[in-house]
Amino acid sequence: MTLRATFWPTVITVPALAVLVALGGWQLHRMQWKTALIGELQVRGAASPIPLPLDTRIPTEDLLYRPVRVTGRFIHDAESYLLNRVRDGTPGIHVVTPFVRADGGPTLLVNRGWVPLDWPQNRGGAAASEDREVVVTGVIRAPEPPGWFTPENNPERNEWYYLDLSAMAESVGVLPFVDYYIYATGEAFVDNKPEEAGTAAGAGGTAQPTAAETHAASAFPVPNTWRVDLPNNHLSYALTWFALAAALLVIYFVYHARQAPRTTVDDSG
Repeated sequence: MTLRATFWPTVITVPALAVLVALGGWQLHRMQWKTALIGELQVRGAASPIPLPLDTRIPTEDLLYRPVRVTGRFIHDAESYLLNRVRDGTPGIHVVTPFVRADGGPTLLVNRGWVPLDWPQNRGGAAASEDREVVVTGVIRAPEPPGWFTPENNPERNEWYYLDLSAMAESVGVLPFVDYYIYATGEAFVDNKPEEAGTAAGAGGTAQPTAAETHAASAFPVPNTWRVDLPNNHLSYALTWFALAAALLVIYFVYHARQAPRTTVDDSG
């Protein structure tokens, strides 16, 4: 059976086929890029915490996902609350608090972790020690854009559904934050003992906690647990595009097979 290509089906099929194959190849390229990125982030996340650099000229891209530690004080009066956060099936919120660095660095925003829904109204005796110096350990992250179905933030009611650093700074009247935040995985109070501060000094002359000088903060907020959770579904996307290209080819050949002229034999004599 001989297939004869017709003009318009061919004009439509060839560019469409090229686009589908190109999209599949692009997804394979994205898969390789994402695999390398996840590997790099896992290496960064597995490193030991380092003192948060004081140099603000370091690009944020070079700091992202690096474990760090920083000493300073929280501005608890300027707390913000990220809503709709669930931990072990229990609804709650994330406490996000401005942090003034002891080394004179720029003001930071710290996601301190999860608390129950009623925690802001029932903080108990925790407020008595809230003005103490704290060492925060965590991972540097950048805010992610909201999804299609993410509600709008309501700064007037302190209701936040996604991090907006500039809006949060404006709503609480503090200095603008840097363009990253600390995803805290732990906190410890520092007992600044003058006679020991010299031996415990870290980068920038800031006293670092020793085992005798620190103790865990209150039970809440529950510190975050850091893991690399970037999705990498590009292989399935690539296979989808290639499958569509194959289906288009099948349809093209089936169409022309049906249009092919059939040879008949005249037996009338």
